[in-house]
Amino acid sequence: MGMCFSYGNRLLQRQVARLNRVRTIALIGAGTMGIGIGLDLLNKTACAITFIDIADAALERAQKEIAAYADGLVAGGRMLPEDRDAYLSRVRYTSDYASLKEAQIVWEIATERLDIKKAIFAQIEKHADLDQLVFVFSNTSSHTTEELAVLFQDRFLRDRFLTGHGYFPFHLNRLFDVMRGKYASEETFIAGVAFAEQILEKKTMAMVSDHHGYIADPIFQGMGAIVSWDVRTGQDIIDLASVFAMITANPFQVLDRTGHMPYTESGHHLGTALPADDRLRSIYDQDGRHYPQWIGDLEMAGRTGIASPAREGFFKWEGKSGREKPVLVYDPTKGEYVPYTEPDAAAYWSLAGANALDHRNAAIKSIDGLIHIAEAEDMGGKTFRRYVLPIMLYGLDLVQDGYASAGDVNSATKVGLRFKNGLIEIIDGFIRHFGIDGLLALMRRAAADNPDRAALYDVDGSIGPRKGKPCLLHTLRKNGRTTLFGYGRIYGTPVSQYNVVTGTMEPYYNDLRFVYPNRKDRVASVIFDNPLRGNVWNRYTLDQLDHAIGVSMELYEKGLLGAIIFTASGVNMRMLGADARQFNRGWFDANAGYQFLGEEDASWFTRAGMRLFRFIQESPIWTIGVFGEKWGGGAEFTYFLNQRFDVISHGVEFDTLSREMVRRERKNYNQPELEYAILAGFGGVQELRRLGMGDSVIDELFLQGMTGTRAYQVGLSNGVGDDEHALLEKAYEIARLRQKYAAPYSVALYEQQKARAFRHGIDDEALVRETGETFNPDVNPYVSTGLLRLLNMGGKNPPMDPTPRGVLPGWTNTYAQLF
Repeated sequence: MGMCFSYGNRLLQRQVARLNRVRTIALIGAGTMGIGIGLDLLNKTACAITFIDIADAALERAQKEIAAYADGLVAGGRMLPEDRDAYLSRVRYTSDYASLKEAQIVWEIATERLDIKKAIFAQIEKHADLDQLVFVFSNTSSHTTEELAVLFQDRFLRDRFLTGHGYFPFHLNRLFDVMRGKYASEETFIAGVAFAEQILEKKTMAMVSDHHGYIADPIFQGMGAIVSWDVRTGQDIIDLASVFAMITANPFQVLDRTGHMPYTESGHHLGTALPADDRLRSIYDQDGRHYPQWIGDLEMAGRTGIASPAREGFFKWEGKSGREKPVLVYDPTKGEYVPYTEPDAAAYWSLAGANALDHRNAAIKSIDGLIHIAEAEDMGGKTFRRYVLPIMLYGLDLVQDGYASAGDVNSATKVGLRFKNGLIEIIDGFIRHFGIDGLLALMRRAAADNPDRAALYDVDGSIGPRKGKPCLLHTLRKNGRTTLFGYGRIYGTPVSQYNVVTGTMEPYYNDLRFVYPNRKDRVASVIFDNPLRGNVWNRYTLDQLDHAIGVSMELYEKGLLGAIIFTASGVNMRMLGADARQFNRGWFDANAGYQFLGEEDASWFTRAGMRLFRFIQESPIWTIGVFGEKWGGGAEFTYFLNQRFDVISHGVEFDTLSREMVRRERKNYNQPELEYAILAGFGGVQELRRLGMGDSVIDELFLQGMTGTRAYQVGLSNGVGDDEHALLEKAYEIARLRQKYAAPYSVALYEQQKARAFRHGIDDEALVRETGETFNPDVNPYVSTGLLRLLNMGGKNPPMDPTPRGVLPGWTNTYAQLF
């Protein structure tokens, strides 16, 4: 959103004010990651960006790439030519560290080497203005926050220091890590997490305790390292890593895209610094080396990936920038690049079997396919058990040792490492198939088959780094758990996670954020939080929203919640409609075209959505939506809310009359279904009619779209503004005041009367009956307190107890029976 909002969180309020005053961010390091961060900040904030690098070539490359990016925006019609110069003028390129004095946030993205970081930190210490500094981030793939914080002599800077780590490509990867460590204050940590979540718009892993490489990096590093020691030929880089390609991508191709330096420097550090009980420590320390000689040879030769001059790394790459394809693979034995083929079908038949299984089940990279490979006796099964099972156990270790929750591990792998199914989802799938005892047996079988690495598969706490620590599977069995996740009622996707410390289930939402209400305000917030996908409706979103409403109803029944703010993260707070892939059988293939899902399956998406949205609409909880651009089902959802507030934004669009690109107010309400031969499947037409819109207004919205300004004119929007923070603040205050004295009985009756008037028209007799009942304390247990406030206005009156009591008119909490 380019700014922060507290959502009623008292601890966050002061840090929000400081973050919203940030005007300059300094980035130390103008390499690939630094450029990605700079572009992301340019697109998401109005801040000035200062690149600092001692290498003129790096600064020149950064300036060239950012200018080329801006040219691409202009060529693609997303920026007017006259806006290009203003965009680029916000960036400064310098080798002078004295420019740090202007920055409110300093972000080091230069290197993994401690000696270089120490020199950089000395410059920060010398030049940063401590009076205005909010925090210092250091990007690292392997160091802990404590290891780096002690490089500062000034204790104030240790207090303001965090490690903050993004993933390649930064502006297209949603994962971000913030690690507090030993020295950072709570205020600094809160500010860093808020910056990552709300300004960078990332799925943020907020880690209080230090862990080498956070969550995703040691998993990804391990995927490459565990295979690398077995590589002898170029074809091995393809064949041995093929099991990981069935989960996400070949890790060596990914490393070529990110560059080898972070991998090799992290390998060196992890080989010396990992704690004694880390399961994977041995793969960074073999034969006196932290990574194989052949990877060191590539680095010495400057063959470090796509960004190297010859575009060589583990593969040789060709093609346009950003669309490179591997054409040859490096052969360590020959020391040259050679042709390669897909894994031999006779030796790796289980991979083909998994793909065929997915095709029959209209799936891709499914858990069932992985199970098929894991059970096989071919090379696919052997490599899966040798390489993938230790990574699965490592994910469980992170949860067991308290570094991460099950949800953290799942999101880190799904969002950051692009796993088709998150690692914990995979583990849960294996438990469902094998049972806990069967999965333990599979691990022991892998240990027997791989005696050179037996400690990697230890599940009983008998050997190696995990000696004395039986794996988490034993704890789950002891506690009667068969999965680490709880799964949704609509589509069976993850919605809750098992807390191994308390033994309770807690919400887990990968695509939403739920902010609990404070006791005074009683206002919860639901933030649709997948901006890279446009906050679309899909199976995951429906399951997560359903669960969040269930949590809300529990709080309502206890008198702890009276209103919900719904909004979206991302620039312009955009909310899209249903993901069209929900209605295509299997993974969409343009060559195959649309594959009919079947009427029953296709209609279930509407049936489930309408049940949930109607329940929200008819509940006594006051609901307010604060959004910007809304499309299809994203717009329709807001029609079910009590109030709608619209963020006004302007963008570049093609004007069909003048035949040129123009800047104008974006349309906040868009129902484009008629253009795609589909329908408004979340009840848009009937809900607009319920809201009092006539045919001409509905036609206008469906045929032309509607700006927020126009929606306010016709009464669809309750308020507009171009300041996102001010609009959220206004909506929150309305929600807070709206339910402060609102008696559940009167709210329920109010909602009943609205519904009756729309469906049946005027009913005076019902009104007469309701009046008598409302003033009867035996029917309405709130009337005595409410009338006392009215009759004794200005006097000292008892507070209204907002806990639902008795029978509420026209409404029963049927949440448990919805699905």
